[in-house]
Amino acid sequence: MQALESKKRYFDNYWREQPTEIADPRALERASIVESLLCHKEGRLLDIGCGRGLVLEYFAYRGYDAVGADISPEAVEALESRGFECRLYDIETDFISEKFEIILCLEVLQQLYNPKTALGTMRAALAEGGELVVSVPNEFHLVSRLKVLLGRSHLGHFDHSHIRLFSPRRARELFAGAGLKVMRKSDISIAPPRWKWLAVLCRPLARLLPSLFSISTVYVLEAR
Repeated sequence: MQALESKKRYFDNYWREQPTEIADPRALERASIVESLLCHKEGRLLDIGCGRGLVLEYFAYRGYDAVGADISPEAVEALESRGFECRLYDIETDFISEKFEIILCLEVLQQLYNPKTALGTMRAALAEGGELVVSVPNEFHLVSRLKVLLGRSHLGHFDHSHIRLFSPRRARELFAGAGLKVMRKSDISIAPPRWKWLAVLCRPLARLLPSLFSISTVYVLEAR
């Protein structure tokens, strides 16, 4: 119980301190990409690790029956006060008792001790023909590699919340081990959305060499 309360406090603070000018445009960029990849254009949608609710709001306003879930009590309370259905939930330990046509787990797996178990839990909660959408960061893109070379890397820093360090290859290995297959994917450029012209130029590079030029990848997964 003490460990759970510590996790809740940690993620309360995590969402308070997220730099919105950087995180919010990226969240909306991912939401748009997810929407373009989905076969289901309606239905019950669960957003695990919904945080401040940007992605949850994005899909709710597009007609999805959207439900949020997060381990942060503050985040859940804030979203409920705005009228969203949201649950206090720990993907590493809790069971999902309902079925959903769509389950989103965006930029969450890297913060888990056992992402494979979490994927199994989400897989079990998919309705027949449902889609599990996961995004994970690429920790070894070109800029990150240059920072390691210069001794300025954030990896392993005490403020860094990522427990598991993903690359495109490692992500696919994890999905295969969890009995999931990649149906569709989209690689997100390392250039942030606010750098519009550079973001446009980098998109083809992200598709061609995602290990170097993508900051993260969105995957649509189905059970094997």
